[in-house]
Amino acid sequence: MKLCVISLCSRPIGLDACAHARMALELEVYTVVIKEEESSRSKVMELIQEADRSKWMVHSNHSIRCFTQGDIERMSNNYRTSLGRGAFGEVYEGVLEDGSMVAVKRLIGSVKEQFAKELIIHREINHKNVVRLIGYCVEENVLVLVMEYIANGNLNDVLHDDSRPIPLDIRLRIAIECAEALAYMHSHMYTQVIHGDIKPGNILLDSNFHAKLSDFGISRVVNTDKTLYTNNVIGSIGYMDPLFSLDGRLTVKYDVYSFGAVLVELITRKKAVVENVNNVYAFSNALTRGVRGVREMLDVDIARKNNMKVLEGVAKLAGECLRMDRDKRPGMIVVAERLRVLQKSSYQDQGRQRVDLFSWAWKSIPAPAALVNIQANILPSDMCRQFSFAEMKSATNNFDNSLLVGKGGSGRVYCGQINGRKTNVAIKCMYTDTVVNEFYTEIEMMSKHRHRNLVPLIGYCIEEDAMILVYDYMASGSLHGHLHGEQKLPLSWKQRIEICIGAGHGLRYLHEQQIIYLNLKMKNILLDEEWVAKITDLSLSRTGTSVKTRVAGTHGYIDPEYLITGRPTEKSDVYSFGVVLLETLSAQRPYYSIRQDEQGHSLSSWTLRCKEEGNLDQIVDPCLMGIINLWSLNKFVEIALKCVALKGIDRPSMGDVISDLEHALQWQESADASESSILPSRLCRQFWFAEMEAVTNYFDKSLLIDSGSFDRVYHSQIDGVAITLVDVTHVYSVCAFHGLIEITSKLVHDHLVPLIGYCDEQEMMLLVYEYVAGGNLSEHLYGTRKPPLNWIQRMEICVGVARGLCYLHGWQLTHGAVRTSNILLDEECLAKITNLALPPNLLDNQASKVHETDGYIDPEYLHTGVHTEKSDVYCFGLVLLEVLFGRPVIKHQRLEEQIAWLLIRGVQQQTLDYLDQNVDPFLRGKINPQFLKKFFRTAAKCLAEKGIHRPSMRDVMSDLQYAHFSLKLGWITDDSGCMSDDAMDEGR
Repeated sequence: MKLCVISLCSRPIGLDACAHARMALELEVYTVVIKEEESSRSKVMELIQEADRSKWMVHSNHSIRCFTQGDIERMSNNYRTSLGRGAFGEVYEGVLEDGSMVAVKRLIGSVKEQFAKELIIHREINHKNVVRLIGYCVEENVLVLVMEYIANGNLNDVLHDDSRPIPLDIRLRIAIECAEALAYMHSHMYTQVIHGDIKPGNILLDSNFHAKLSDFGISRVVNTDKTLYTNNVIGSIGYMDPLFSLDGRLTVKYDVYSFGAVLVELITRKKAVVENVNNVYAFSNALTRGVRGVREMLDVDIARKNNMKVLEGVAKLAGECLRMDRDKRPGMIVVAERLRVLQKSSYQDQGRQRVDLFSWAWKSIPAPAALVNIQANILPSDMCRQFSFAEMKSATNNFDNSLLVGKGGSGRVYCGQINGRKTNVAIKCMYTDTVVNEFYTEIEMMSKHRHRNLVPLIGYCIEEDAMILVYDYMASGSLHGHLHGEQKLPLSWKQRIEICIGAGHGLRYLHEQQIIYLNLKMKNILLDEEWVAKITDLSLSRTGTSVKTRVAGTHGYIDPEYLITGRPTEKSDVYSFGVVLLETLSAQRPYYSIRQDEQGHSLSSWTLRCKEEGNLDQIVDPCLMGIINLWSLNKFVEIALKCVALKGIDRPSMGDVISDLEHALQWQESADASESSILPSRLCRQFWFAEMEAVTNYFDKSLLIDSGSFDRVYHSQIDGVAITLVDVTHVYSVCAFHGLIEITSKLVHDHLVPLIGYCDEQEMMLLVYEYVAGGNLSEHLYGTRKPPLNWIQRMEICVGVARGLCYLHGWQLTHGAVRTSNILLDEECLAKITNLALPPNLLDNQASKVHETDGYIDPEYLHTGVHTEKSDVYCFGLVLLEVLFGRPVIKHQRLEEQIAWLLIRGVQQQTLDYLDQNVDPFLRGKINPQFLKKFFRTAAKCLAEKGIHRPSMRDVMSDLQYAHFSLKLGWITDDSGCMSDDAMDEGR
């Protein structure tokens, strides 16, 4: 039996001396003071109960699984293969049921705090250069984190346990990727994260030597406007900021110092500390004599003349990061940008040396048969292999047509096998009479540039009039094949956006190397076995824009500005990428006819027309109908249309495009988690007025369960349905009512009451909501509902409401009527927000007057008339006070007296005696005094008179969520939820 509430209202939702420091460096690594005894298994299990798991998971940035102990033992083969050991546990190799490799991190000892921190941070962080958390296990004596498997181990092993040379460009890329991840954690997350243990051992390297930060067990989560002070020693010898050991002040500049030590290690290939010799300190001293003073310390493998300028630049940057004045250390955003500039300089220097090896190909192209005499050392032997023609014949079974997987204007592609039939490859046989230039361009480009989103060139063959290129085999075919060809499979919208993002990263990498691709199209976006997009065929690429060239490309994808000027730019690629985006959305060719009798249209012009007419659904691939989220669709179309602007100057950079695509992906992932759809009709049913009369017995007063100024709530006689009736004559327009339905039907969240349907007949406007049986929060706090709520329950309710409001604000909507009476509780005390309201400026005079005389009103609104997200924050502060005091904080008196009562008596007199006297009698003496004061401070911040001084809902949610998480972990030892002040500060 489905329980529902039918609400008849119409309000759309507004959506840092040295001697002392050296002594400190001798402290034991990873010494962490655990202030409380380990809790019992039952309290650990409370961390993630089955009933709470879905609520916790839905707010993660990616899907996180909960495993049982049996699952962990099976995937790790009873912890058979160890990958390494750290301060808090050991890491084992594991395999999931789908065959994918994982790293199983088993924490040992009293490490609940570290376990909790890793969960909290991974739950909020989502960056390509941070190791991804796949899942966790919390059972008796078992605390396990299941992490993404990183194939090449850590940077420490690669630098010091492997004798193979590491090219400078690889080292720079590792440094850049780590810097970007730290910049993201310091500056771009809603809640700032200080890693606290940056060192080569915590920088993992995947199969393509891309860096990923790991081990957040001693990290700190802080508010961006605060500095942490702690007596705990964190970090590793050689990488710890000496200033921290002096004053205990922890800021993001701690990570900057550690990163400077890593930079030193990258360019010297010497450990930070060896046999009590601190090489980082020695490097810093040498720098005081100028950058030339460190040349003797540089790794001989890279200390060549052509690299020296870049190496000196890195050395100087490292020195700045290691400054003994933390305020003079650069931020990680600046560090990342300067490393990228050094990387570009490095590629330019290498390019000037390498270009002479290939320049002959552009002047006098030898006949294919003569190419046999070309020296194999033209290409770096470790990156590109020269095959014999006999090897090619063997690999393709003498070019058997059954192995032909594609052909085009430049050649034919076969699927082949090399290395004793152990390696699948794609063998491209090029037509020697027309594409010699392209052949050499492809070898030059692909042998120098390696990226996760570029198809790797394995080798080549120049023999017997043959020009052959050998690539890594892409098992999943091309994007073209899946949307237009025989490989056609129903790709989900999330898959399509991820493919576009991958291709975008490849294109951005080429642009960073000052390469213009000029050949972007669906057929040149290939997919590996894991559906990672990779760009192929760089044969048309150019490395400059100053000279006019023969226009190259494919009809439908060529930049019209390039066609006119003959001068390609990076924005030419952006145009082509925009066409690919539209093709991905519609599964239509760049030019096609809507009807057989109609002239062909360009996808861009047709999309623009549909957008202007409000008919975007016409361009959506039918396979995506009912699946694609409206907000994701709008953002995606907006990006695509920017890319296909007629003038290049109006087009975005690929970096901007990728950023916007990631936002579109986030919208879709959020919608998938909540089963939101582009089509509200799938979620929202229209009822007949006769049906409403029948289920309420013609709105019988005996079925009335609540009433307000303009609405009445009925409980139906059938299937537990309740109805809310609003007299729209005095409040809202029909248009507003329909707007409410359109918006509310797309809002799906655990902490919002779901809209089931509506009715708009007989001048009545009815909304049908899911029935929430536990009544509203005000009834539980100071009404008739018994028994009273304990402190943990109240904290869970506050966290839930904060999550719901964050969800609304994420949609750029405001609630407009946050109060305890609009917070409903289900049978399990799960909070659900109801009665979403229109912004007051959209109401008529009478409704606005009523709204303003309601005590729950942001004082700033009285002066500005503008209802903002901070208005919801203010009202939520009132809710927090009611939860704490167990009585209404708004009295039926003049508004000026209400504000004075709250701010003068409450905020200005926030003494413990005052709080203890006014707290709900049921809670008195049951809440730790310091914790009580912190909770009240949170409410006080929300009640700041000016909105600019109030925190965001996400900041409020973060504070409440951390406190609630502490309760669940058992850091608070008494039944009421008492938590020490240090635990609140040090846990972050």
